[in-house]
Amino acid sequence: MPYLAVVMPAIPEAHKDEFLAHWPTIAAQMTALPMVLGVSGGPVVGEDGAAVTEFKFLQTIAFKTLEDEKAFADSDFAKDGAKKYAERSGGAPPKHALFECADFPKDATPKAFTQFSRMTGLDESKGAEARKAWEDLMAILGKESWGGKTVGDGPPAGMGLVGWDSLEEAGAAYKNPAAKAALDKYHSLSDCKDLMVKMEYFK
Repeated sequence: MPYLAVVMPAIPEAHKDEFLAHWPTIAAQMTALPMVLGVSGGPVVGEDGAAVTEFKFLQTIAFKTLEDEKAFADSDFAKDGAKKYAERSGGAPPKHALFECADFPKDATPKAFTQFSRMTGLDESKGAEARKAWEDLMAILGKESWGGKTVGDGPPAGMGLVGWDSLEEAGAAYKNPAAKAALDKYHSLSDCKDLMVKMEYFK
């Protein structure tokens, strides 16, 4: 099964423009590494249904195996990047999680926006109920989703990804009372965080 690293670097406002200018180059360099399947990322534009007023950025790195992820973490590129990040971030560590995922969707058309829905602290006995609640929500929205669960240290978490053509499409979908009720039910099962990201993809 493939793996997806989800990273949210702490970029100070003073370095926002510099980071965004360099991001395509950074992503292309990562994508060129033999152990990396693909890279995507973009600014967070929504959080838990509200607009984001401060700069936040989310990036993903896809790997075929855990060994590939470790090889990337041990690479000169990653170590050099971590050093440069530490110099510019003011010491704030990036948020990072690694997910074991279902096979990447084949022939899927990338969407302009991706909703990242993360659930943490779920009681294992409620796993089936949470999956059913998510599937019910997707059925109401008429959406296909993809995701996985965390591996490694830290509290266990699950993540679902949903693509949207526009913020207007997502906003209209969640105004549906049935969709809102289904989302509320899903959120009631554990601690949840929903992020909307304007994505750019690199292969």
